[in-house]
Amino acid sequence: MKEIVLSVVAMTWWLVPETMAQDPAPFKPPFFAFENGVHFGSTQERARVLKELGYDGIGSANPQNLPERLQVYDAAGLKIYSLYVGGSLQAGGPKYDKVISTAIEQLKGRDTVIELFVQGGSGASDTAAVAFVRDIADQAKASGLRVVLYPHTGFYIDTIGDAVRIAKASDRENVGVMFNLCHFLNVQPEADFRAALTQAKPYLWRVSVSGGKVGGKPWNELIQTLDQGDFDQVALLRELRNHGFKGAVGLQCYGVGGDSRENLKRSVQAWQKNLAELSK
Repeated sequence: MKEIVLSVVAMTWWLVPETMAQDPAPFKPPFFAFENGVHFGSTQERARVLKELGYDGIGSANPQNLPERLQVYDAAGLKIYSLYVGGSLQAGGPKYDKVISTAIEQLKGRDTVIELFVQGGSGASDTAAVAFVRDIADQAKASGLRVVLYPHTGFYIDTIGDAVRIAKASDRENVGVMFNLCHFLNVQPEADFRAALTQAKPYLWRVSVSGGKVGGKPWNELIQTLDQGDFDQVALLRELRNHGFKGAVGLQCYGVGGDSRENLKRSVQAWQKNLAELSK
């Protein structure tokens, strides 16, 4: 009898679909720290500490002294995931620092993303915003780079919906959007983040997170270390996974007080814990 059972199993193993025989790869997007939360020592020390803590790199960085920092992070096996740059919409055209153009040239051939904020001004309109985005996007394309529109409280683009609208209108294949949790909670406290992420697909290429208090308003409630606040971080990760999100996630650190090394440690540990919870 035992031999018959074994024979049946041996004859039918091939009927089991391959997807059932293998566990799917765990959802583990690259995780980087915003430069505004890395306040210690030299560039070399910052890279060393981020590496030791388990971050994949740094991002939302300013474009100054870029070649030196690229060299340091390359040597450490880390990436500069993004630059945080932007401009304002003036009557005579967009106003922005030309160091942005220099940095885009310096990043040629890399996969660093340009996080572009768009402020209002005397010439603010969707037409002006699209013209500005196209200007930066075309420069970025020449260097093989992508641009994500960065919603920021009080700016012309301050919601993920605004970002999607302008990204679509720009009609550039290298333009996407970024979901920033703290700004979402500030500008659209009653909105459903799941609906926002659905609206953003397939333009959603970057996400930033922070510990946040649902219903909070001051930045010290919306931007905390990742182990604090009552916003459901695992639910956000689950939604990103369900959408097939393939981008990197950044840790927003603006204004977080205390020792930045300790803050970074607490946040990356919370990130790892959240991923483990997600995989259960």
